[in-house]
Amino acid sequence: MGPLATFGSNLVDSAILAVRNFSPLVAGSLVAGFWQVLVVFGLHWGIIPIYFNNIVTNGFDNVMMPYYCTTFVTSAVLIAMLLKNKDKSFRKIAIPATISSLLGITEPAVYGVLIPKKKPLLISCIVSTIVGGFYGFFNLRKFAMGGMGFFELPGMIDPKTHSMNNVYIALIGIVLSFVLGFIATMIFWKEDSSKDKVETGQNDEEKNVSQELVQTPLEGKVLPLSEVKDEVFSKGYIGKGIAIEPTKGEVISPVNGTITTFFPTGHAIGITSDSGVEILIHVGMDTVNLEGKHFKPLVKKGDKVTVGQKLLNFDLEEIKKEGYSVITPVVITNSAQYKDVVTVSDNGKNLLSVLV
Repeated sequence: MGPLATFGSNLVDSAILAVRNFSPLVAGSLVAGFWQVLVVFGLHWGIIPIYFNNIVTNGFDNVMMPYYCTTFVTSAVLIAMLLKNKDKSFRKIAIPATISSLLGITEPAVYGVLIPKKKPLLISCIVSTIVGGFYGFFNLRKFAMGGMGFFELPGMIDPKTHSMNNVYIALIGIVLSFVLGFIATMIFWKEDSSKDKVETGQNDEEKNVSQELVQTPLEGKVLPLSEVKDEVFSKGYIGKGIAIEPTKGEVISPVNGTITTFFPTGHAIGITSDSGVEILIHVGMDTVNLEGKHFKPLVKKGDKVTVGQKLLNFDLEEIKKEGYSVITPVVITNSAQYKDVVTVSDNGKNLLSVLV
């Protein structure tokens, strides 16, 4: 790809110089409007050598400088998006990206926010085209290399005359960038929540699952999963859920679904609800060692079951006499797909709620 990128950069170089010969305004619009796109493909390196050469030979650059507005347009777009989108995961990306954009580094914003959201990238390019034309028309110049974002302003002071004219032009452009970028985003961009669900790997089925309540499959005292004396369950390695200290030796189906696993020893049952929630009910700790003793399965793998249907009878007192704990983990084994699994109460009954 190296030779191809070099060839493309040379074309960009020649095109910008040719356009600038007859219209600095159009050249400025092209540089600023396509700057983010050029950066993505690495083609901005066709313009950067011109920048270096101009400062060394002419004492200033006015060819690449219209790009300067993209820093602040990007920041304005992100600020508007932050006001319209309160999602915590989005804000974790957008807030630091906004800060880095103000300091002249827009790559985190481009790759982390603008490209994934698509329309904000288009908005930033269009606004940059307008402000870039302003910079091109007023011949914005920079006299010294170094600094980015706001820190680039001192380099626009004419070292010979100490004129601040270019700084004033740059500041006006910054104001235009913020105002136009912010207003355009507030008007033309709307968060598409359903689209975002798809982009993060969540489908309609999972969205429905978030509405589902998982019934408690045993009668007894509900405990935090952390109290189970087995780290596989207590540390949440299998998934989130609850533990139950049963007062009755009977397991009922917590959902409408299908029996996907029923251990031959009868001590553990796997159920997948009709909406896709995968539930593991593990009666007691180390009860696999009983090899089925004191357990009486009432269904088998592949059976369709309904809420409240009896799945298993077990002799609670005999299992205790054998020296085994009867505390039973009830775990959502695919809980990593969902936003959270929480315990809720409904008419005195404890339920599990799976949330996307």
